[in-house]
Amino acid sequence: MRQKRSKSYRKQMATYNMAFGFRQPYQILVDGDIIYDATKYKMNLEKALESVVQGKIKPMITQCCIKSLYDRGEDAKEAIALAKTFERRRCNHLETPLSQAACLNGVVNVKGKNKHRYVVATQDHRVRSEFRSIAATPLIYINRSVIIMEPMSPATEAAKKRLELEKLSAGLNNPRSRG
Repeated sequence: MRQKRSKSYRKQMATYNMAFGFRQPYQILVDGDIIYDATKYKMNLEKALESVVQGKIKPMITQCCIKSLYDRGEDAKEAIALAKTFERRRCNHLETPLSQAACLNGVVNVKGKNKHRYVVATQDHRVRSEFRSIAATPLIYINRSVIIMEPMSPATEAAKKRLELEKLSAGLNNPRSRG
């Protein structure tokens, strides 16, 4: 990984740690498309994700995402084998599996927040654009065999500033601090 990119990822993850309470091992929620592309590019996905977030990870996948890999057929055998090594995140869509986008949105977006502090690794542009509106949701994707973490979304930046202002004003309103 390039040094400049590595430095920006380190700063980003430090911000997520301090402002939003992310901690290691980072829970990375992957979809079937990124697993398929990683096997297509002959990448070691776990090692690549660890280098991007620069810490220990716990890769997770939902049942709906695994189902989408099975739907790809014979050419996804290697991706299915890799997906089976990841921890399963229950999505409660067992009877009627949803699309990957709807499933990931249902798991991550809890009342407009990333309550469980997931890092989302997906190839779907629509999913990434939806998650940009949810504060504190780091997004990862693969571009031509290079794994990339998106810069912080405007919603995340706004939430970070709001938290900083709340901490600052809480210190000013504290009667013990005057004196």
